[in-house]
Amino acid sequence: MLKIDTSQINGRLLRIFLTVYDQKSVSKAAHLLDISQSTVSHNIEKLRSILGDSLFIQAGRGIIPSAHAEQMAPKVRRLLAQMEALVDTGHYDSLSDAEPFTIAANGTTLAHEVTRIRDAIWAQAPDKTVIFRELGSRRNLEMMLDSARANIAVAVRPASYPQALKHQHLSSDKVVVFHDASVTKPIQSIEEYCQARHAALDFGGTGKSELAVSLEEMGLSRKISCLVPNIWLLAEMVRGSNLIATFPSQLGKSAFAGLQSYPMPLPQSEIHFDLVWHRRYDNSARLKWLRDTISGVLAPTNEEDTTTQ
Repeated sequence: MLKIDTSQINGRLLRIFLTVYDQKSVSKAAHLLDISQSTVSHNIEKLRSILGDSLFIQAGRGIIPSAHAEQMAPKVRRLLAQMEALVDTGHYDSLSDAEPFTIAANGTTLAHEVTRIRDAIWAQAPDKTVIFRELGSRRNLEMMLDSARANIAVAVRPASYPQALKHQHLSSDKVVVFHDASVTKPIQSIEEYCQARHAALDFGGTGKSELAVSLEEMGLSRKISCLVPNIWLLAEMVRGSNLIATFPSQLGKSAFAGLQSYPMPLPQSEIHFDLVWHRRYDNSARLKWLRDTISGVLAPTNEEDTTTQ
């Protein structure tokens, strides 16, 4: 087994590695970290020498992580988070923090609010880099937060959360059926709804949507005629077609603008949007600042904080 002198590895070296890993580019990493490309390259070479692995492999004009780098990345994220916790004094200064904020969500969750979150952060930290990552399947939630690929997530509340996660209520909405009124009329019955041609999102996972589960409990199912990877493309599929799409009403302000909607022809409770984070960061002053900033934008002012314990 290769003996490695871990005393040569420090937080700065790991931060540079992780930024190159995320950006898949030395130049982009240098820009994000506000250092020179030669500094990034020098540090990556140093880490390569220490670990005895190439870490990144040239692929055309870009680079891809080696198998070792893929295994390292989640461990490095956790380690950096633990190192930050060591010096967390309970005070956070957004202006002196050079690290970006990374927020995971789906287009269905943040399509209308994403600019409000960005502007709220920039109002207090004008130079802060804000990264929004697609959450995809709700099964990705724990993995993204545990690996620190996202500092925080905005998600539709599932039936239950993993024990490692905490959440805070942000807002609620009703699910409606979007359609192109120049092609189709509102559906009046559950039977018509199930027989209609539906457009839906496909995140590549195997899990069933909350709607599919609800219909199955009633002994019903809907006809999925079109699957697409994001909400904007899905809205375009509905325009000018007889497809219908079932989503939160707030999307009528963004992706589904110009389309019409009507209530679902079956009993449907409200859906709840939560701010979600990993328990290990619960006492982080940095994360608390981010939570307060986002909830200040999205949470209704007349609702109490409903953070879970």
